[in-house]
Amino acid sequence: MMNYQDKVVCFLDILGFKKHVNDTIVRGGEEDLERTDHLFKVFNLIRDILDIDRAEERFGTEVTQFSDCVVISFRCTAESGVFYALLDIMLVQVNLARNDILCRGGVALGKLVHTPKVLFGPGMVNAYELESKAAVYPRVILDESIIQLGIEVHGAHNRPDQEANSIMNLLKKDSDGMYYVDYITVAQQELDDPEFDYPEYLSKLQKIVAEGLTQKDPSIRIKYQWLKEKLQPHINDIKSYVAKELPEGNNLREAYASIPDL
Repeated sequence: MMNYQDKVVCFLDILGFKKHVNDTIVRGGEEDLERTDHLFKVFNLIRDILDIDRAEERFGTEVTQFSDCVVISFRCTAESGVFYALLDIMLVQVNLARNDILCRGGVALGKLVHTPKVLFGPGMVNAYELESKAAVYPRVILDESIIQLGIEVHGAHNRPDQEANSIMNLLKKDSDGMYYVDYITVAQQELDDPEFDYPEYLSKLQKIVAEGLTQKDPSIRIKYQWLKEKLQPHINDIKSYVAKELPEGNNLREAYASIPDL
C-alpha cells in the first residue's frame, strides 16, 4: 500500500518557456536546430546538477522533470537535507542563467507520494501555489518553517548554529518578508573560476534583464525590474570596490568595468 510521507517539496518553473519553445521554430515552420539543441542541453544540465538518475541515493530524494517544471522532494528527517536542496536549487538557477534562462519556484512542507512514476499530495499543491501565487519574480522562495526544519535536522558534522549559518548563507530576505535562494551574490563561489567567471556571469544577468525590460507586457517587465533592483546595486558596489583596490589596467578591474549599467 502506498501512503503519504512528510516531505519538503521544491517546485521549479522555467520562466518564458513558451517563448523559448516558440523560438525553436522560425518563419515557414522550419526548426531552428541550434535553439532546439540548446534547450535539450539545458534540460540535460538540470538532470546532471540534480543527479536525477541517482537522486534516491541522496536523503531519499526524488526528482521529477516534466515540460518546463522540476519537482524535488526529500524526507523531512533527512540530515542537512534543506541545505543541500537549497544548494542544488541555487546551482540550477546559476547554470540556467548562464544559458539565458531564469526560473522561479517555491519550497514548502507537506504530505506527498513521490515515486519515479507517481507524484501527488498536499505538499505538491503547497509548493505549486507558493510558486504560482507568491514567487512572482525570478526567485525561489520559502518561509521560515523550512529554515527552522533545516536547523533542527542538522547534519551530524554540524551544530545547529553552524547549520543555520550554512543555510542562511544561501538566502536573502526580500521586501515582502519571503526568503529566496540567492543566485546573484552567492553564485561566485560555485563558478569554475570564481574570480574571472563572476564578472562574466553578472554581465549575462545584465543582458537577460536588459532584454526582459524591452517586453511590452507589464506583467513580464516587473519580473526583470525585480532582478534589476537586486543586481545593479551589487554590481555598483563591486565596481566601486575594485576601482579603489585594483590599479588601472588590471584585468579583473577591466572585466567589472565592462559590465554595462542598466
